[in-house]
Amino acid sequence: MNRLIFFASAVGVAAFALRGERAAHAQEGRARPRITAARAADHTVWDSVFTDSQSVRGDSLFRTGCIKCHGEDLAGNDSVASLTGDGFLSDWDGLSVFDLYDKILSTMPSDNPNTVPSNQVVDLVAFLLSKNTFPAGTQVLPDDVAVLKTIKFIKTKP
Repeated sequence: MNRLIFFASAVGVAAFALRGERAAHAQEGRARPRITAARAADHTVWDSVFTDSQSVRGDSLFRTGCIKCHGEDLAGNDSVASLTGDGFLSDWDGLSVFDLYDKILSTMPSDNPNTVPSNQVVDLVAFLLSKNTFPAGTQVLPDDVAVLKTIKFIKTKP
């Protein structure tokens, strides 16, 4: 009897997880493969780890919240870091995408830190990757910490 209850519980959890996965795909407008921790091993930002639609959403978020400090051209100023170019790329080179995600999640906006929802932070990360000429693809960059830790930020294409 206990085995039957355990099996039924396991099936229920799997069905619930599958429903969540389908809902995530539907948000993108059509079903697209997602990066999972198993599939992301040895991924870099050069492996098309975000979608164009994520970048567009990130652009919209940037314009409503980040532009006031980082500027329209993302160049920053004397007291605010640039989000594009050699300095930005060098700062993040060798780290994981999670490190960038975590920096935004925990410190932005500077006047009200830790208030941007994680699903919006991945869209902002996608926007920054796009602005730094990393390629978009068909895989959604998830807000899954385990996956983000497996994607390496590399300045120069391998």
